[in-house]
Amino acid sequence: MLHKVLRNVLLILTLSIVYIGGCKPPKTYVVSNDRMGFHNAFITCRQYGFEPAEIHTIEEHIMVEKLLKHEKVGYEHGFWIFATNLDDKHSYYWLNSGRGLFYSNFSRGQPDNYKDNESCLQVFPVSSGHLAWNDLPCSLKMPFLCQHYQKEKNQETCEENRVSNC
Repeated sequence: MLHKVLRNVLLILTLSIVYIGGCKPPKTYVVSNDRMGFHNAFITCRQYGFEPAEIHTIEEHIMVEKLLKHEKVGYEHGFWIFATNLDDKHSYYWLNSGRGLFYSNFSRGQPDNYKDNESCLQVFPVSSGHLAWNDLPCSLKMPFLCQHYQKEKNQETCEENRVSNC
């Protein structure tokens, strides 16, 4: 039953392998077409056994662009990515890992915290195959991205040997 629900709710696409460090397994992004607020979407990723999506590099951004290349253009067709500035209105951080944004791809004039009410980030198509980031109120309901790391055969070896770059 759970498999059937997951198949209906989530579209899983592995686009390419990205290694961050020597032993880090490849990251896969997962798209949910369910529309919900930022915090409920965060919890839903966790409930399905995934992590809320974070985009740390240009390579990861390109992976997401490929995944969403057929989406309609405009911020109203965006997807939650899980960075927020709820603690400090001046600095965004990834909610899951707690890391600051060292990479970003904000749309021109963003983030703008319009009406002092925008604390959560989305990624949206600005043109066919090209995405930008925008801040929006966390209560807006929209689809969202999750992520997971695929464990590879050599991952056990890295963990057993405690290789420094794992």
